[in-house]
Amino acid sequence: MKLLDLIKDMPVSRVRGNVNIEITGLTKDSRAVKDGTVFFATRKSETFIAQALKKGATVIVAGKDVKEAVPCLVVSDDVPLLLGKMASRFYGLPSTKLHVTGVTGTNGKTTTTYLIESILKADNRKAGVIGTISYRYGGLDLKADNTTPGATEAHSLLGDMYESGVRFVAMEVSSHALDQKRVEGIEFDMGIFTNLTHDHLDYHGDLDNYKSAKALLFRRHLEESAKENRCAILNGDDPVVRDMIPSQPVKSLFYSLKTPSDGYLVSSQEDIRGLKLEMSVMGKIVSIHSPLVGLFNASNILASSLYGHAVGVPLASIKKGVEGLGGVPGRLERVTNGRASIFVDYAHTPDALRKVLEMLNRLKEGRLILVFGCGGDRDRTKRPVMGGIASRMADMTIITSDNPRSEDPKSIIQEVAQGFHGSPFKVIENRRDAIGEGIKLARENDVLLVAGKGHEDYQIIGDKVFHFSDREVIEECLNVVRR
Repeated sequence: MKLLDLIKDMPVSRVRGNVNIEITGLTKDSRAVKDGTVFFATRKSETFIAQALKKGATVIVAGKDVKEAVPCLVVSDDVPLLLGKMASRFYGLPSTKLHVTGVTGTNGKTTTTYLIESILKADNRKAGVIGTISYRYGGLDLKADNTTPGATEAHSLLGDMYESGVRFVAMEVSSHALDQKRVEGIEFDMGIFTNLTHDHLDYHGDLDNYKSAKALLFRRHLEESAKENRCAILNGDDPVVRDMIPSQPVKSLFYSLKTPSDGYLVSSQEDIRGLKLEMSVMGKIVSIHSPLVGLFNASNILASSLYGHAVGVPLASIKKGVEGLGGVPGRLERVTNGRASIFVDYAHTPDALRKVLEMLNRLKEGRLILVFGCGGDRDRTKRPVMGGIASRMADMTIITSDNPRSEDPKSIIQEVAQGFHGSPFKVIENRRDAIGEGIKLARENDVLLVAGKGHEDYQIIGDKVFHFSDREVIEECLNVVRR
């Protein structure tokens, strides 16, 4: 595509140099530059202009004129916004040809996208998913680098999905992605809000900023989308839901575990094997038997069921899709064994840990044993908070290392331990040994929860990344016990 065609009607304040040149790609990462690339010099990447030019960049986009003698686009607004808009055009405006749903919230995003995918497949529709665990479409299952990829990668993925026959896409949209403008240029049909709880305050500073970032999906991207029949599906049980409601003509649908809404829970039964739910979806009653454990998953099921209704999936297919999802990697993922009930869960926030421990306490027949830690170089304020939750709600806790990154694991563990008051806990820094100790302690009818890393198959210690899967380690330890 020629630069002239790429920048037509774009928010560019000044153009310098020849625009009748062929463009082969767009990026803000100097490491990804090839011959013919447009390099977007954001505040973080503008120091890499010389490196980008050396690797073959032919155009620079910046917030001010650059000294280098190459074509330059000067942006009066901001560089990341233009990157998203130009990436959409470069890849053929893929989101305009797809039904695109963004799912945001602190917890539940991944499970909700898995449920949506299962519902669409039950109705014989080709689905694509962009999320924390992987990017999935057309038989491909690609490991995800970020919950929400960068703008260039997102539009490229959407283009590939369309070419593979996908027509419905569910993507997790993180607060970081919204704040960093990674979803610019995507025309959304629908937005789903799951909840808002304490997380990512190391990045956003406070809950108000965090909430405002989440609200951008509904009050900016969905409101400004060129799509017809736009819809927001919102958790009516969350205290901040009013701050997420978009203006007309975007339609809003609400779901609740507590009060009659567009989708709500009529009755429920839960045990360690799953859920039995009776739900109302737009006035129609449906009975669901789901293998997902925990009543909080009823909220995700309601959200995805309203999604199914909104895109015209029959209630029978919604039921089939929900009941057909056996589990989600790292989200209360059951590890089958002949001893205790053992689960791996991604709970790495105070709210997520509290909710999963509350649920397991309701369902346990014996003791509840918890193995968890907190990540390094992340929000330190939540460490003693999570320690306090574990202290109150687990019968026995083993505090261990998570992804310490550049921090001293012992210091992180000490901050977690500050939240403990009276209840028993052990400190075993090595995560493999901690999991092994949890399995040794767990007796028949006990519940063992290994929390914090979920689907992750790595551990970051210092500047090195090691292969580490909680599930694999549990299975290895169980094999040793069986011998």
